[in-house]
Amino acid sequence: MDDTTHPLLRCWRGCPFVAPPYVAPEDRARMRQESLNEFHSLGEYVSSPVFGIRDDTSLHVGLLPMPYVGNLQDATVYILMLNPGLAPGDYFAEYEVRQFREAHIRNLRQEFTAGDSPFLFLDPRFAWHPGFTYWHSKFASIAQALAARKRITHAEALKHIAGCVASLELIPYHSKNFGAGPLLKHLPSARMMRNYVHEVLVPRAESNEITVIATRGVRNWGLTPSANILLYEGSETRSAHLTLGSRGGKRIAERLGL
Repeated sequence: MDDTTHPLLRCWRGCPFVAPPYVAPEDRARMRQESLNEFHSLGEYVSSPVFGIRDDTSLHVGLLPMPYVGNLQDATVYILMLNPGLAPGDYFAEYEVRQFREAHIRNLRQEFTAGDSPFLFLDPRFAWHPGFTYWHSKFASIAQALAARKRITHAEALKHIAGCVASLELIPYHSKNFGAGPLLKHLPSARMMRNYVHEVLVPRAESNEITVIATRGVRNWGLTPSANILLYEGSETRSAHLTLGSRGGKRIAERLGL
C-alpha cells in the first residue's frame, strides 16, 4: 500500500474543514468521551477559563488537526511525535492569517502549490508562528551546516530541509499538555497513523529509502530499532532534540548528505 491510497490520507483529505469542531468523522464517536474545547477565535480563547492554565490537557478542536506536516510522498526523513502543542499564536494564525490557514489545509490534503514549503513550519513566510519557533530551533544547526556546505542562504537551506522532512503526530489534535492517553490505542485516526507507519514507512526504511526517528510516545508507535529506524530513549524523549549533536540530528544530516 502506498502513501496516496492509504486510509490515513483518505481520512484527512475527506474532511471538509468548513467549521469547527474540526474532528475526523472516524473519531467523532470516541471524541465525545474526551475533554474538548472549541474556540472560534483568539479572542474567545484568551477570554476563556482555560487560557493561561498550566495544566490544561483539553484537546482544542476549534483548531485544525495536525496529523502530519510535510510532503509524505517525497520526504526522506520522518519524525514521529505525540500530538501538536498549543499556543495563542495557533489561534491567531488560523483565524486571522488566511495565507497560513490555506497552506495548512493544503498540507492536510497533501496538495502543495509551487510556492509552498512542504514542511509548513520551516517556511520563512510564517517565521512569526510558534510552530516555526519550535521547529526552527530543532533544525537551525543543520540548516547552518547545509548553508555553509552549499553556499546558500539560511532561508534556502530551510527550504531544502522542508522538502526532505515530515513530522507525524499520533494524536492529531492540539493540547497545551498531553492528557489523552486513553486515545493512543483506541482513537481511529491514531490507529490509522500507526498503520501508515508500519505499512508504508517501515518497508521504505528497510529498503534504505528513508530514515524514521521516533522522538515522542516512542512505545506507542510499536517499532523495532534498525539501521534506518531510530527510537529515542530516556531524556531524549523529553527534549526531542534534532540538533547536529543529537542522535536524530546526525541521522538527518547523513540523509541530507552532510
